[in-house]
Amino acid sequence: MIERDPRRRFLRLWHDDRAQALPVIALMMTMLLCITALALDGGRAIYSSRELQATSDAAALAAAHSIPTATTVAQITGPSGVAATYSSVQGGLNARSTLPSVTVTSTLKCLTTLQNQGIACVGTLPYNAVQVTQSSVLPMYFAGILGHPTMTISTTSTASKRGGSPRPSNIAVILDTTLSMNITDVNCGTTQMQCALNGFQILLQSLSPCSSYQSICPSTGNNPFDEVSLFTFVNVSVGTVGLDTSCTGPMPGPSYGSNYYNAAPYGNFDLQTSPAATPYAQLPTGLAYSFPTPGAAYSPTGSTNPTYQVTNFLVDYKTSDSATSLNPNSALVKAAGGVSGCGSMAPPNFEADYGTYYAGVLYAAQSALTAQKQANGADNVIIILSDGDSNALQSGNTVINQAFGGPPPNSTNMSAPAPTGSGSYMTATANGSYPSWNGECGQAVDAATYATNKGTLIFSVAYGAPSTGCSTDANAGSHPNITPCNTMAGMASAPQYFYSDNQQSGQTSSCPSGQPYTSLNSIFQSIAAELSQSRLIPNNTT
Repeated sequence: MIERDPRRRFLRLWHDDRAQALPVIALMMTMLLCITALALDGGRAIYSSRELQATSDAAALAAAHSIPTATTVAQITGPSGVAATYSSVQGGLNARSTLPSVTVTSTLKCLTTLQNQGIACVGTLPYNAVQVTQSSVLPMYFAGILGHPTMTISTTSTASKRGGSPRPSNIAVILDTTLSMNITDVNCGTTQMQCALNGFQILLQSLSPCSSYQSICPSTGNNPFDEVSLFTFVNVSVGTVGLDTSCTGPMPGPSYGSNYYNAAPYGNFDLQTSPAATPYAQLPTGLAYSFPTPGAAYSPTGSTNPTYQVTNFLVDYKTSDSATSLNPNSALVKAAGGVSGCGSMAPPNFEADYGTYYAGVLYAAQSALTAQKQANGADNVIIILSDGDSNALQSGNTVINQAFGGPPPNSTNMSAPAPTGSGSYMTATANGSYPSWNGECGQAVDAATYATNKGTLIFSVAYGAPSTGCSTDANAGSHPNITPCNTMAGMASAPQYFYSDNQQSGQTSSCPSGQPYTSLNSIFQSIAAELSQSRLIPNNTT
């Protein structure tokens, strides 16, 4: 029956609910597709972004680590540079199939925050950080149906060239204990000897004797991180060297002025004269220089024989990596004057008989480091502090140390016989080649170059280095007419590892370096920072 009343037909259609689910289903399908696209494509984008961030971190760390050794900016930031090599670009070491169409940019930076932490902008590339940015264009699958076929993700990482976890190192610290170190450093406020020892304490405090995960560091073994051995010159006897670490000696004395050779407390004990005089009982006995054969084992024995090495390689200078004070039971800490009321290293008896000579102690330190590396595999490091003026002469010569106003010694050291019972020492000659009383400053540079070529990283610290001196190198030796300042600079493995105390004795030094650090405390802090790995830092670091 046909409904003739239009109003009733409309009402019946209005109440008819057949097939009304179709629009709802269509709407729900669209929403489900969007959610699926968001879940799958969005989840993939999040995963890829994290993966890209990880590879950006790797590229930044590798690039920052290479700053000290790179010679051009392109070696780090160029298309074939370190940053690109460790990135996710096609062909990079961190390339991923899940990260297509990657581009990378990197920028070297010199950040003030890092400089304040001892990480300077020096060397061939004067930067201390690198920032790496990577971008990847991801194809979108479900989202592509909705008109968004790709998504670009981008990540940025910044890394400091140093300041991270420690690089396990065997460290030979060579400290000058000649009488010139008893001059007062007005800027530091005490003797040069004590100023140097204060810096040495800062170095020890900044090093890592063991892993940060160990609550107590082992005294030996168990994969220690930074093992430290102390060396000195002039030679002292094996039988008396323990006085430097036994807390029996005095703290370094006050300024002695131009006549400090004869001044108290050492003058009364004839510190500067021949061994026939009465020695000061609390100081080691200085001996004539010995000349270790380069590459020969170095382990002096026999109480009357000479040694450059004050302590073996030790890790007990701190009880844990996080310790805020040094271990007072450590021989290194005692030698550095780090124990209250305890004596420390000081010029030995008869020191002024012998002057200054570097090559022997450098060869001794390198030989000891070679043996240490064979034992634990860590990197080798030498840190040497002095004024750079080598001036020890052959027996009977009456010209030595005149720059310091002292009387000429009765005898000197350069023609002394080899230590008793040892076949690994050489005899000095006049020919200008190691060992020789001619060309002594040049021999120091040659010895340091030998160590650098053996893989040892050498930091040199010029402390009051004069612009003139090295009298034995006048028209002689491998570096004729070299200056004390150039001697210290030449001993460093690279220019960025040369430091100079520009404020020594309160005067502007005539021996500047490229480093901005001009006090021993900041210098040793910077050296400690150089002995660490690169690390990630916030991208907004200034």
